[in-house]
Amino acid sequence: MPKPLPADTWAVYHLIHVRTPHQHIAKLFIEGVPEGKGEADVKSALTRNGYDFGEFGIPWANHGLVALPDAPDQVVGAYRRGEVETVKWADIAE
Repeated sequence: MPKPLPADTWAVYHLIHVRTPHQHIAKLFIEGVPEGKGEADVKSALTRNGYDFGEFGIPWANHGLVALPDAPDQVVGAYRRGEVETVKWADIAE
């Protein structure tokens, strides 16, 4: 049985919706996000640290940010495989 997903880890993923089924491609994981921090806090920290997610010059277009337990199955699988970059909240928080 897989280990439980940490509630303090967030995921950035790219949503490809021109195909069915939709694809959810993990781009980055952020570990150690303090309780009480929300999507806007995490987006701000990422942006202030030079992370750029989006398409067509539009920030965050076709990209999602979600706490890992609520992430799409493909994103959870990528986390468990350890194949995507992971950063610590302490390294991006101001």
